[in-house]
This record gives sequence, C-alpha cells and structure tokens, in this order.
Amino acid sequence: MTPELTRREAIAGLGSAVAVGSAAGPASASDSPADAVVDLERDGETDYPRCLYKPDSDDEWNPVLPINIHARDSSGGAALSTVEDGFTGLGNLEWTRVFPDATARAWDGEREELVPPDHSFRRPRLGDEWNHVHVWAVDEDRVAIHAHLDVIDLTSSHFHRGDRYGDAAAEAAAHLADEGWETETPYSIEYGVEDDRLERWGDTGDVKLVY
Repeated sequence: MTPELTRREAIAGLGSAVAVGSAAGPASASDSPADAVVDLERDGETDYPRCLYKPDSDDEWNPVLPINIHARDSSGGAALSTVEDGFTGLGNLEWTRVFPDATARAWDGEREELVPPDHSFRRPRLGDEWNHVHVWAVDEDRVAIHAHLDVIDLTSSHFHRGDRYGDAAAEAAAHLADEGWETETPYSIEYGVEDDRLERWGDTGDVKLVY
C-alpha cells in the first residue's frame, strides 16, 4: 500500500526528504525515539519544532541544539522556497550545500518521528566559525531554522561542533533581511529542555522572521 503523503512531505517533496534522510543518519539509530523528545514537542504544545536532535555513541537520541529561528511567509508563496531562495542563486554564492553534515533531526508532530532537515547551508570563511543553518518546513507558510557557527573541534566526528547560537541566529537573520525578510523583536522561544542544558547553550539568539 502506498502511504498517504503528509503535509510536510507534500511541501518539501517526498523524494528529497528520503534522499536526505538516508544520507543523514546511522541505520541503527531509531527514527521514532519518542522518549527522547521533550514534552513540549511530543505533546503537541508547540507550533514549531524546538530542538535539533542527534544520536549519541549508543544510538540514543538527545535534544542537543536549539532551533532558534521561526519564519513565516505571509506573501502567499511557499515559505520553504522563499527561505531556500535566500541562500541560493547568483546573489548568494557564499552559501553552499556541498559539505557533509552530521546527523540532524527535528520532531515532526504530524508523523510522530524525527525527520532530517529539508535544506542545510554553510557559509565558509577563513578559519573556523562558519555559518551553518538547517531548515525544516513546518507547513506551507512556516519554516523552522537552526543556526550555529561551526567551531573547530578535533574530537568531534566531523572535526567541528555547533556553537555561538546567538551570533549565528543574528547573522542568519541579517542575511535574510537583505533578502526581504523582516525581523520581529523581542522574541523568546520556550525549548522545553532542562535548565542545565539551557545554561550550556547560553544565548540562543531567538528570532522571528516575517516575509
């Protein structure tokens, strides 16, 4: 039986979602680790996915990074396409998709599973602290974006780790502002994680964007 397309798959394209998913995560890690998902997301009390999840060395999933940018396209266009346009094309050659990514997932409440991002982009620069964003379609009008800076860490699987979320969110928002997005401030996101994790994250740089 052919499964019915979910709203998210219809927006992002089932083929691309499967292709990204097959490359993004280890086969031994569960794709439906509901126990690892924070209550705020699992119980459907949120409009946007709140955390980026990764598996640890035991293939146990954990909420490890904040999804710190919420974006809404009120122009009548598809929000995912509008955001993608902001990171592609001849005017955005400094952004690229070519570098490999570590596993990254966000909770899809409709499918009740963790799903890979629809798009990921980096902005390389000399040295470290490259801008890095992951983008998920929420529905036709909304996307959720995680932004961090890639900081060199030779102990990590890809020799870098995500850090400085506040700076990364501000820089990603400033870039998209040049592409026609407007920033709504102040803005605060409830992540639903424990206080010690919030303390480790530091400034998450929460941003709301409207197009």
